[in-house]
Amino acid sequence: MDSRPYSAIDISTNLHNKVTKSYAVKALKELHQKNEIECRVAGKQTVYHALQEELDESGPDAVAAMDVEIAILQEQLSALNDEEKKMQGELNALNAMPLLSELRVEVKRLEEEKEKLTASLAKMHGDGSTEVSPQEKEVVRKDWKIWQDQSRVRARICRDLWRKCSETLPEGMTREGLWESLGLEGSPM
Repeated sequence: MDSRPYSAIDISTNLHNKVTKSYAVKALKELHQKNEIECRVAGKQTVYHALQEELDESGPDAVAAMDVEIAILQEQLSALNDEEKKMQGELNALNAMPLLSELRVEVKRLEEEKEKLTASLAKMHGDGSTEVSPQEKEVVRKDWKIWQDQSRVRARICRDLWRKCSETLPEGMTREGLWESLGLEGSPM
């Protein structure tokens, strides 16, 4: 039986990089410390191989059993990798959520801001009634009358101007159509 030496890189490559090189190095060192495999230095690289007498004594049945065990372990490794990805996704989701302590600080800050705004609003509104002197009322009444008169005069000027502008309309055009085409608001005068 052949006992070919393998390095951690060979093992990682043979397993299609499903096992990292660093993990392979760690596992091989542990197996060597348990005297389950031999270790030799070949140049700058450490290589490992099975103990020769164990392989010779084991026979084909033991090799077949090891193949079955390897297949089972590879299936378990795939399941564990899937579980790791799932757990990593859950961890990322949990890390994206704000911490409870951060939420408490933010709620406290918002409550303080609300209290300040409520106090400011209450101060502005007072009890809701405002005393206005008769002189102020008269000034406001006179101003209101002036602005109403101005508004009526301007409305009359606008109506007259619109009538003059819409006296001659293009063929097939109505006053309402011209009003809409100019993008004017309200109803035509």
